[in-house]
Amino acid sequence: MTSTAVRSGHGPTDADRRWDLTSDPVGDDSDQGEEHDPGEDEGRDPAWGSVRIGALVGVALISLAALLIAFFAYIFLFSSVTGARDQQKLTASLLGHPLTVSSLVDGHPPADGSAVAVLTIHALGLHQVVVEGTDAADLMKGPGLMRGTVLPGTAGNSVIAGRRVTFGAPFGSLGALKRGQVIKVVDGAGTSTYVVTHVGTVLSGQRDVVGPSATNRLTLITADSGLITSGRLVVVAQLKGSPANVDAVRGRIPLDTDRALNGDSAARWLTFLWILITVGVVVAAAAATMRWGQLWLVYLFAAPIVLMCGLFACQALARALPATF
Repeated sequence: MTSTAVRSGHGPTDADRRWDLTSDPVGDDSDQGEEHDPGEDEGRDPAWGSVRIGALVGVALISLAALLIAFFAYIFLFSSVTGARDQQKLTASLLGHPLTVSSLVDGHPPADGSAVAVLTIHALGLHQVVVEGTDAADLMKGPGLMRGTVLPGTAGNSVIAGRRVTFGAPFGSLGALKRGQVIKVVDGAGTSTYVVTHVGTVLSGQRDVVGPSATNRLTLITADSGLITSGRLVVVAQLKGSPANVDAVRGRIPLDTDRALNGDSAARWLTFLWILITVGVVVAAAAATMRWGQLWLVYLFAAPIVLMCGLFACQALARALPATF
């Protein structure tokens, strides 16, 4: 009957309509598919959370590797620029205030890191301003006069330490000196001339060369190696002529902390802190990019902070290394 009605031009029957409503898949609301944010499914998917955490861990490891590379670049490349800049400032301080060095003989030693003398070794092409103190921070500026030792040109043992590898490596060629070569020092006591008598290495546990001496001498000290240090490279030079008759009130015996020439112990904690902050900022920037996708905006705010914290981390780690490295 139904087929006859259709062929005869009549419309579909009620039965036909009921069949269409129950069998047509297009009418199913579940297949219409309302639009939704894929991020909602990702947020509910544990696998996506694991992937995101893994990505952030990878970013942290990459940032640590980048910090390590930046540190080596800072130590072996940019530290020499820093050392040259500090030497220029020290030279300017001597030229602008000539009484600074002269005040040493009046019992008014300058603050740590201030200029006290000028050291010249023509055989090595070395001309450096010497600063007061031999801490790691002091030797970043140039060679340093050890506290507790006498002023060059006066009676006793005057000890000057310098770096072998980093911050311009002022004492990098110290081992090339030969007996009989001349060292000159200009300070508040005048111009003093020393003649090299000994060049050698003093290993850990051997007799120290920075203590008081019955002879009038100059002792130059640096690390014995450019890689792993196990002792000191030492140059001993004898004063030519009579010592200057001045009393710079510097003391006669250096403290154990000065003798050690170790790195700054506080800088180790600062290094850890700045590394932690740097990695934290990088990871936070990566997480923000994953969350909002505004890469350029995150980079604009995070990049200066990362560079600043990374530089502070490199500087702190440099101070933690042995002072004569």
